[in-house]
Amino acid sequence: MKNVKKILFSMATTGVLSLSQNGFAGAGICSGPNCVAPSTNDASGPATRTDTRAYAGLSWELDGSNGFIPDFLIGVRSLSVNSYSQVSGADFNIRLRYKNEISFDSARLAYVGGTRAVMGNAGLGYSFSNTSVFATGAAQAAYSRLGADYMFNQESIKPYAEANSLYMPKSVAPNQGGNSCNSPYALTSTSSVSPFTGVNPSAVKNGQTCFVAPNG
Repeated sequence: MKNVKKILFSMATTGVLSLSQNGFAGAGICSGPNCVAPSTNDASGPATRTDTRAYAGLSWELDGSNGFIPDFLIGVRSLSVNSYSQVSGADFNIRLRYKNEISFDSARLAYVGGTRAVMGNAGLGYSFSNTSVFATGAAQAAYSRLGADYMFNQESIKPYAEANSLYMPKSVAPNQGGNSCNSPYALTSTSSVSPFTGVNPSAVKNGQTCFVAPNG
């Protein structure tokens, strides 16, 4: 019986030593200089995502040159949207005129920049109906755009209003910072360091601590 007790005691002692060597320690070990609070890294810039959409709409020439009959338009817009609600990208669309018969009216390519709520457009296009290259500029919000084209061959400005299917780009969640430790400390889950008695709360951030074994 004595031999059995000695064997069990030896096994228990070996198990405790093994746990301690693998970083499982009591509050006496994970205290003082052996456990310190991690540093929190700042997120490296805003998070971004690409928002690309095909769309359709109607465009009215406000100078009355088409009898206020709207052109039908189809296009595609691709934006880089970041967690600061800033956007930048490009928009390409074509307009179809159907006053007397269906025909191509114009095609345009514009840079898009601004915020998710209000964007500016600036670019170039070609008008088939006016046989002219033109510069274009506009302000855009959800489902709408108000702008003007400058026809180079006529030296004239053609304002327009547009209703389309483009809604506000969705917001982007910000980058999250992370924890880090200086050498010789290792970033460790508090449950791995001291699963039974816990770690001093002052040395914990987001469930992690910087741990170094007592013998360094």
